[in-house]
Amino acid sequence: MPIPDKEHFLPLRYLKLASFHVGSAIADLLTSGVWNRVMVVDLGVSASPVALLSALRYLLAPIALWAGHLSDRRPLFGRRRLSYIWLGRLLMLLAMPLLPTSALLISAAGTAWIGWTLASLALGMYGAGTLVSGPVFLALIHDVTSTERRPQVMGLVQTVLVGSFAFVPFAYAALLPEYEIGLFFRLAYLATIAAAAFWLFSIWREERAVSLPSTEQPPQKLGQSLRLIWAHPSARLYALFLGLSGIFTFMHDPVLEPFGGDVFSLPVGQTTRFNAFWGAGVLLGMIATVSAMKRGTAQRQVMLATLGLAASAATLVGLAASSLLQALGVVRPILFLFGLGSGAYTAALAGLLMIMSREGWAGSYLALWSAVMLLSRGAGVALGGIMRDVSLYLSGSFSEAYAAVFLVNAAGLAASIALLERAQVQQFAAGCADSSQLSEAFPE
Repeated sequence: MPIPDKEHFLPLRYLKLASFHVGSAIADLLTSGVWNRVMVVDLGVSASPVALLSALRYLLAPIALWAGHLSDRRPLFGRRRLSYIWLGRLLMLLAMPLLPTSALLISAAGTAWIGWTLASLALGMYGAGTLVSGPVFLALIHDVTSTERRPQVMGLVQTVLVGSFAFVPFAYAALLPEYEIGLFFRLAYLATIAAAAFWLFSIWREERAVSLPSTEQPPQKLGQSLRLIWAHPSARLYALFLGLSGIFTFMHDPVLEPFGGDVFSLPVGQTTRFNAFWGAGVLLGMIATVSAMKRGTAQRQVMLATLGLAASAATLVGLAASSLLQALGVVRPILFLFGLGSGAYTAALAGLLMIMSREGWAGSYLALWSAVMLLSRGAGVALGGIMRDVSLYLSGSFSEAYAAVFLVNAAGLAASIALLERAQVQQFAAGCADSSQLSEAFPE
């Protein structure tokens, strides 16, 4: 049940909620960044099993649907959201200190299998924890903010997440300047404590024990709840939009740095900066978009998302041209502009997630949207690598291969715009804002 706005307190309250993702960045960088690098580079382990374990959360995506639905229907310890959030975050906190132990066992003769078992357990717990708590945290934001404020709060939350991924690595670099198992243990313990502190601060006393009317709750069974959501044409088209845009938003991830090396023969230090130019654009684009989202309507959210997607598609065409012409001088400015478009879309999408969620069903809706985005991200990363290899095989030219990847990427984002328009977000928001229209919008 939304808490009434108090204008002079809102900015600080927004930042308090958003600080949750500082903890998320601290935890994710330990698992997907530091542990991966230690295993592959410092211990010389094959990248394949490491990558498979890191991708384990994609296979566990259905857990998000289950947790979101339960948080709508079955309060745990008197709370609909907080208990599920802490259940998931506790799994993550228990998993983080196990990572250096697994590295130590894998590096020692005779205990490697124990280390791999421990690593599998840790990353399985971590992945399950993120899926249990992530969508429910979004549902908590939905519950404790007013309808008109939700898009801006969500945009700010996502901006803090992206910004944290940019700045937390500096702290990690100072704590672990080079691999040494004792330093790795220290880093894991400090990261666990820091993540827990941010999570506790962010959600402390944010939920009120309010029971919603039974008419605003989804059915008891998850399958029935998902069928009812999917039966609504706007929700169905929006899910397809999320999947398509997610695939083509992340398609460039595995090819951006190889693009610099294969086409322009740049060393690894310079290609790494490609992501820095793109990331700086993303952060600025998100900040600007969050500012434009203040008391934003559904129509404004759609407009901002469309502009972000169109800008991203246009800059990808520019990257394709730079590849064909081998024009290195324009690559970095184009990457920055690409980041601006991606940031605008990402922030606007965060607001759309709130708009495309029905009162009383926020956990179920946001869990479904989260699962779709998670699976599409994995598919997009895989598609980018496959497209690069297929294009190179067919053309025999690095320039043409990467140009083809970027053009397909641009076409996919353009197609996403058409799907977003067909989803009729404004009509969905108007129909579900008035509870008297719910029976028409969602036939039982």
